[in-house]
Amino acid sequence: MEDINRGILLYQSTPGAVLIDLRDAEDYAEGHISGAVSMLPENIREEIAAIAQKDTPIFLYCYGGMRSYQAEALLQARGYLHVSSIGGIDRYDGALEE
Repeated sequence: MEDINRGILLYQSTPGAVLIDLRDAEDYAEGHISGAVSMLPENIREEIAAIAQKDTPIFLYCYGGMRSYQAEALLQARGYLHVSSIGGIDRYDGALEE
């Protein structure tokens, strides 16, 4: 999925979905999409199990889209069934939380 705005609407309408922000803690603190959990790409293997089962719908975003695409492939390889990279926050039109 390439349009983060469409991806956020899908996340919001998916029961039990998890939204993960893959930017660093400083960027997350400056502004993130409502409901997003901060997780660094290098820690996602360990941290994802604490918040999601293999069948949990997972939506990923970062700043420009590359890290979220890489994390999507990694999670799919680890057996997560419903993972979607929704791109970069640099193209997000909505409000951000601090």
